Amino acid sequence: MKKVLLLLPLLSLMLCAAAQQNELHISGTVTDSLGKAVPDAIVSLIRLSDNAGLLFTATDQHGNFLVDSKELFRPQTLAIKVTAAGFLKQQTIINAAAGQLKFSMRSVADAHILPVVVVIGKQHPIVQKGDTLSYDAARFTDKNDRHLRDIIQKLPGVEVEENGTIKYQGKAINKFYIEGDNLLDDRYTIATDNINVADVDKVQVIEHNQHVKMLNGIIPSDRAALNIVLKNKSKLKFLNSLEATGGLPATYNLEGKSMAFKTKFKAINLAKGNDAGFDYSRETGSSGLPVPEGISRERALENRSQLFSANNLIKLTPYTAIKINATYNKENQQTNHQLAATYYLPGGDSIFYKELNQDQYNAGSLNLNIALGINSPKNYLSSATNFSRNNNTNSGSTYTSNSPITQNSSATTTRFSNTLSGYLMIRKMHIINYENSFAYSVNPQLLILIPGILQNVLNDSIPYLQTNQYQQLKNLSNTSQVAYNRVFQNWVLGLTTGLFLQSQQLHSAATLTQQSTQTTAPEGFGNAVNWGKNELFAQATLTYNGYKSKLILGAPVSWQHYRYYNDFIAANQDKGTRLVFQPSFHWEYKTGKENTVYLDYTLVNKTAGVQQIYGGAIISGYRSFASYETPYLMSRAHTFSGGFDYKRVIKAFFANLNMTFAPTKNYFLYSTTLQNNMTLVKALPVINYSQAAGTTVRVSKYIFSLNTTITADAALSATRLQLLQNEQLFRVLSIVRTAGLQVTPTVLKWLQFTINGKYMQYTTASGQTGFLQQEVRQWNLRSGLTLYPLNRFSFNFTNNYYQSLHRGSSAVRSLFLDSYLQYKFEKKSLLVRLACTNIANVRSYEMIDVSSNSITTISYHLRPRTVSLMASFDF
Repeated sequence: MKKVLLLLPLLSLMLCAAAQQNELHISGTVTDSLGKAVPDAIVSLIRLSDNAGLLFTATDQHGNFLVDSKELFRPQTLAIKVTAAGFLKQQTIINAAAGQLKFSMRSVADAHILPVVVVIGKQHPIVQKGDTLSYDAARFTDKNDRHLRDIIQKLPGVEVEENGTIKYQGKAINKFYIEGDNLLDDRYTIATDNINVADVDKVQVIEHNQHVKMLNGIIPSDRAALNIVLKNKSKLKFLNSLEATGGLPATYNLEGKSMAFKTKFKAINLAKGNDAGFDYSRETGSSGLPVPEGISRERALENRSQLFSANNLIKLTPYTAIKINATYNKENQQTNHQLAATYYLPGGDSIFYKELNQDQYNAGSLNLNIALGINSPKNYLSSATNFSRNNNTNSGSTYTSNSPITQNSSATTTRFSNTLSGYLMIRKMHIINYENSFAYSVNPQLLILIPGILQNVLNDSIPYLQTNQYQQLKNLSNTSQVAYNRVFQNWVLGLTTGLFLQSQQLHSAATLTQQSTQTTAPEGFGNAVNWGKNELFAQATLTYNGYKSKLILGAPVSWQHYRYYNDFIAANQDKGTRLVFQPSFHWEYKTGKENTVYLDYTLVNKTAGVQQIYGGAIISGYRSFASYETPYLMSRAHTFSGGFDYKRVIKAFFANLNMTFAPTKNYFLYSTTLQNNMTLVKALPVINYSQAAGTTVRVSKYIFSLNTTITADAALSATRLQLLQNEQLFRVLSIVRTAGLQVTPTVLKWLQFTINGKYMQYTTASGQTGFLQQEVRQWNLRSGLTLYPLNRFSFNFTNNYYQSLHRGSSAVRSLFLDSYLQYKFEKKSLLVRLACTNIANVRSYEMIDVSSNSITTISYHLRPRTVSLMASFDF
């Protein structure tokens, strides 16, 4: 460690001595042949050797532009290129070694008279310019597509997960822009689920997106961003729509939206309500009752849901904006399901329990975020304040083999936070960053179980009336840091230091209401934990940003001091200090113009918090309670990963391969005691090891002749870990294999097919004598067809087939059929749809869930067959 710290200053001096600073500061004016300003002209800094675009900007309303390059280029020939609609392209060669240049460029209108030509063929669906890929939305839109997500999930190289997360070449995007502006932060499903396909012109993928414009070209990113480009007509007015659906048995779904995507003002404001099974977890990020995997949530969810969301961005200047995001969501949900769980232990022992559950969930959540941002090539400042308050209650009846149990819980979470961040650049060589983040939260919770549970553990085997479990966690934290970056041509040396302060209090208490209505407290079921953690951290980062290769080396070191004590349990206390070193490495190299290979490494030391060290037991359900006393250093994990990204834009072909290996040293082991009526979990200070490895492959290709994207993916993952159950220690190897295929070919203009298939195989094995191996195979196939007998009339029929097979058991199968008729009134922007869901009236759905040595079968009660009529009007 000392050698590393001594080498860093030496390396800095060597880089300073070898550096040769090349700066570009180019300003100019674009006018037409009459001397009038040409606004919104695109000004590009390009490298003539390969015509690669390096920097981009646009002229203001007076025709002025500024190219201020903080990316330091090796000696090469550069040029400034200006393009504007209706004018000829203009280009001027400049010297990359020049200092400050100021010149005026004139964009001349095209006076050539073109002969009449007939163009045969279609525009290519994907165009790449520099690091930006532009997907032509029209080429990926079918007649029955309604929202932006329908387009994105068909783009080759892009995938959309069930929760709405968007990935490009296997990695989640880091930003989602609408016309270049970040309106929604990480809640971009509000846009993907509500923007109409008719308003979308292009979907752009910005590779290596650096959100801070000052750092563009200096500090690279390994993540991409998405930018939605709208049609010109959709940017000139408010886009309003109303949608109403009514069905039998009595159901409704109402939606109202008002959106604007103007240059200085962007907004997505909406109000929704329904009792048709649609919750709004995608837009809000909140979660309600669990529902079965493999089928749509609305098939199993009885609900009454309302959502009000206001998202508005006002641009005070081209680079300054104020943003307000406010959401209120109210959920009333209900599910009915039957659960049977079996745990298989070495030696042939097994634990079995069965439940019949009727769950109800009521929640109201408010989230308000106000942000002010300045993001220009010369300045960056961001201040974001967030307030949220969530109230939820859960109530349900659980029927076991003994007697019915009522479980009622309530929780209120209040959170306030503020983040302030800024960058300052001095002479284009010195970058200073300051950031401060403050957060406070509190969440009291109460769990009531009737009748009293676990009498043999809590009440000397004497029956009693009611169990009450109260807990509350308060959290106060603040992080402040200052960073300095020194630029040396393609190299950047960064030094960061900061301080993290955290204070937490965990209070919990269990009380028992006896037959005499007297209240007693069981021994060992109380906590009053005071937790404090102070961390002084420093980090040295070395970054190389070249034409073909990128390298990021990180060497963070932190000195951590922690102290905690429990007022109720004197032995549950500790204090100490620890020096933590967590290096990281990222390298990528362009093996071709469009291909990249990359390697990553990280070392993570996971430390405990107040929720891992409390000594008094806390009840979490009618059969479960836990007492965690984990050591402060919980685990040390090395993660090695690498991959290869391959694409051929001209052929619309994308592929990526990723491999990961993560060996982990754990400094504790969970001990689980399983009985037919109880599950007890404790943490023991036993050192053990676990490993995880995985490989994923994804290939997507746009088929020009079928006007569709075909996507195939496969994954293999393996996990080896140690388990301690009922005082038996054994190792378990779990292997998961998955494969998927998605294609929507347009066979004829009036006929389209949809095929989406997934396969999963889960197996477990152990060298322990008497261990019963587990194997589950699942198939999920969704297929359908769409007919277009008339220009604006369509008929759709889909089926969803699910099958699960557990070794030694009969196969579980389900088949769901849905259909709709739809007609679009083009001139009136009116759409009418008559739909029938669950045509076969399937009333139950059974799923199998398998873990290392257990199998759980859950049977859900489903909504009945529904016939509905929907009308949507845009204005």
